[in-house]
Amino acid sequence: MNFDPNNTTAPALVIPVHIPGLRLLVAFCCVLIYVFGYTGCFLSILTFSSRNLRHHSTGFLFLIMAFVDILNLFASLQYFLNGIYQINVYMLSVHLCRFLTIFNYELYFAFSWIFVFISVDRWIKVEWPTKSQTLCTREKFIYLCLLTLLLSLVQNIIYAFLCFDHNCEPKNLICEIFIHAIYITLYMTVPIIIILVSIFRTCLITINLRKRFRTSIPHNQQQESQQPLTDMPTAVKLETLGQCTSTTTTSRISYSFVSSHSSTATNNTNHSQFITSSNRLAHYRRRRSRMDAQMIILISINVVPFILVHIITEIAYLFEKYSAFVKQSHAAELVIILIYLSWYLISATRFYTNCLLSRIYREEFKNRLYTLRHGCKPRSTQNDRRSSRRQSSRYYIGSIGNGGESITVNLKSIGMN
Repeated sequence: MNFDPNNTTAPALVIPVHIPGLRLLVAFCCVLIYVFGYTGCFLSILTFSSRNLRHHSTGFLFLIMAFVDILNLFASLQYFLNGIYQINVYMLSVHLCRFLTIFNYELYFAFSWIFVFISVDRWIKVEWPTKSQTLCTREKFIYLCLLTLLLSLVQNIIYAFLCFDHNCEPKNLICEIFIHAIYITLYMTVPIIIILVSIFRTCLITINLRKRFRTSIPHNQQQESQQPLTDMPTAVKLETLGQCTSTTTTSRISYSFVSSHSSTATNNTNHSQFITSSNRLAHYRRRRSRMDAQMIILISINVVPFILVHIITEIAYLFEKYSAFVKQSHAAELVIILIYLSWYLISATRFYTNCLLSRIYREEFKNRLYTLRHGCKPRSTQNDRRSSRRQSSRYYIGSIGNGGESITVNLKSIGMN
């Protein structure tokens, strides 16, 4: 910082701010970011390393993002040293300056484009579900991430070694325009456009699918209610016969019903299979729609802060680089550092926002904690208990429909009551 003590107009530009208080605020924010950030990153790795999410391409990309968040928090130490101890690590040596420049720009690139891959992955899976089985695989995304990071590394190495002088400053105006154009275009504008288009298409398709599903449910129920009485399941016939007849009539009907069971078994079986297949299809569609909605929420709560912080930090960088007021004020420099820390705040709070706003993430995290506590024993949920009840009731109905003796006994017991 160049400050001329003979210049009497310079102090008039400086707003009186308690600088030790700002330094204490920077230190407090850094400690909170490190404590909660590293804890949340390791818990995110624990959650996304589960089998259900690790083999899913979207979950695998979120797992990579958790490792990027750890490196991103480590890179924020430069602002802690600059704000508290006034140590500018870029000025220690030109080699360290080049290394930190390459490292930071690689993190910025990974931070932006992994979000792009996550959004495009969800878009493809919603709009082209059959093609997504071959396009959106974990291996292809690994190759894609490595290729893009390698190209970004080559570009950053060329910039750091050809455009920096011994004072860690751009050599000329062309180098400065080059890095600004590259950053605003490839690190900010293009990723944000792709992310917004992907999320818009995904939300639009998901909303249309949910509307179709809701309109198809009453239509299916109306078709099932129009089925004749001869196509009703066996258990419903038993209950109707038991309520509408006496003991003698029930025994006769039960005899005739058992004798004609072989002729009506095929129709009942076909109808039950049709209902079962339609219920399975409806359950699959409902589960698919719910899964898409939850993944949209999970992506949106990560993308919205990313876009806002991108814009805010870029404006703060332009003020730091070209504003004379910022260069002459220690307080303004500390405020700029606080704005830069908002970039790392996203990495620090990602786990907590995901747990708070995403049900699928919260349930998977509970499953991982249960697995660590109780070993490989699966965690029983409310859906599992419901499915067990359905299976037991289906087994009982199946035994009634398949056994002639059980039908006669049930009819007699109904008639006696």
